[in-house]
Amino acid sequence: MAQDALAQDAEDRAGRVRWPGKAGAVVCVTIHVDGPAVEAGRGQNALGIHSRGRYALRRGIHRYLEMLDRHGVKATFFCCGYDAEHWPEPFFAIQRAGHEIAAHGYQHEGFDLGDREPELLEKTHRILAGFGQEPVGWCSPSGRKSRLTLPTLRRLGYIYDASEKDEDIPYLLEDGFMILPNNTVSLDDFPMYFTGGASAAEVERNFVQEFDAALHRDGYVHLTVHPRAGGGSGTPARAGAVDRFLAHAKATPGTRFMTCRDLAEYCLSEPSRWKEPRA
Repeated sequence: MAQDALAQDAEDRAGRVRWPGKAGAVVCVTIHVDGPAVEAGRGQNALGIHSRGRYALRRGIHRYLEMLDRHGVKATFFCCGYDAEHWPEPFFAIQRAGHEIAAHGYQHEGFDLGDREPELLEKTHRILAGFGQEPVGWCSPSGRKSRLTLPTLRRLGYIYDASEKDEDIPYLLEDGFMILPNNTVSLDDFPMYFTGGASAAEVERNFVQEFDAALHRDGYVHLTVHPRAGGGSGTPARAGAVDRFLAHAKATPGTRFMTCRDLAEYCLSEPSRWKEPRA
């Protein structure tokens, strides 16, 4: 059994993809803002128990901007159009700090939009473009996609989608659209806190274990955190867990941090290498 595991590990490492600068691991830090748009999409009034999204705008975003600046890391902020439309200042702060602003639905829609989907994708795109640069990346706020999703994104000039959960590394669709898979099981804070009832220490340990494992295999780490209260990592102890994870990754030789946009553009610069990533 041990020999089989060693053989499999050697095979995995032999087939590793090549990252920029011969990095051993690429880390994409993605901040899913998920402000009051979440509650608005559910018809809730964002007060009292439903005010956790407002925490992201009042405290969470600024806490992460300070953290990222201290570590010298540029991140991708997936933003809902509703939040950016009604509370623009935090999003101007994201833009001024040089981070990527990407699209994440209008009101974090967790349901099938039907024929309204292109309209809402376009509306969010216009809002986010008002912060200085048109978004080129999107992540479904609920994991749902339809036959209208990718054609609309392509028409709007998007180059990547970060919604899929079917691979450990990026891959290219036949029409040249990049897929940057995300791991919503063990590299996403929300299910661990909201569903699993984990502590901050347990989430930190899980992030570190996933990162360390990736170093010996494909080397792609797509971290997802939410700066809201409740199921996110906006509050001090939970943000501290993310802070320590970033310190761990930074201290590991061969680690490179990239925004999703930068990674997608890197992959698209040599598309033939990403059509069959396992070949």
